Amino acid sequence: MPTRWLNRLGTLLALFLVLNCLGALVLLLNTVLIAFVGTGGGIGLPLRVFDVPVAGMAAPDAAIVSATTDVLVRHQGPAPLVGLLYLLLWVPGVTTTLLALFTVVRALRRAGSGDRALFSTTTAADLRRLGWILIIGSLGTGLLGMVAEPILASMLLAKSYPFYPPPPEVWIGAVTGIAVLAVSEIVRRGLVLLEEVEATI
Repeated sequence: MPTRWLNRLGTLLALFLVLNCLGALVLLLNTVLIAFVGTGGGIGLPLRVFDVPVAGMAAPDAAIVSATTDVLVRHQGPAPLVGLLYLLLWVPGVTTTLLALFTVVRALRRAGSGDRALFSTTTAADLRRLGWILIIGSLGTGLLGMVAEPILASMLLAKSYPFYPPPPEVWIGAVTGIAVLAVSEIVRRGLVLLEEVEATI
């Protein structure tokens, strides 16, 4: 990939990183409002509802087995505990996204100086760091979500469940992290072989 395209991709991802930082600030402001002011102004907490009624929605020759939907729940009045649990729902995922974007942007900035910088031990280290960020961040997001979401649902919904499975994004992030770790190992071993070849010349 030409260097200019790497630089353009780095600039685009840097802009995306800034936008995500602004989005994180908005979420933090919403959390503070939920905890100390209330959500009567329209701020909703995202929760999942299982076993949604679907009577009459299926075609005559089909049957809907189960249905799940996302709902936004507003808690009228200040609720510090709700704010804390909501914080646990979004902070791990957002932090993982920001750290991953920052790592990619930094790697692209370094790689923009040429092919030799792109295929280097520094790039392999950045890929390894990115892989662990995605794995640990995704698993942490899933675990904290499985703790916070059932408690929030029991407080804000008439019907709740003791167990809420992690959303698909958690598994996608973890699998992506494993793939990135594999790529970093391939790059590292390729560099070792390249150094051995250059040493024999």
